[in-house]
Amino acid sequence: MAKYEFRFIVSDVKLTTAQEAKIGQAVAQAGALALAEVTPPNAVSVAVGKNIWWRGIPPDVLQKELQQFAAKATGAG
Repeated sequence: MAKYEFRFIVSDVKLTTAQEAKIGQAVAQAGALALAEVTPPNAVSVAVGKNIWWRGIPPDVLQKELQQFAAKATGAG
């Protein structure tokens, strides 16, 4: 399985925690949008840690658990 890592580094600026989170999310969203054409339709983006995001296809067991959770949350299951 191929794995690619991208980094975005900012220096010489002081960011608040809120600004850092907002920028991190924007970078992740831009990355996910750029990858939309090359990742499968069932790929998901997941916040893993502070300014760290993962995008890929979760294992079947996690996908099924997520579907069950969503069904309960929406009253569909």
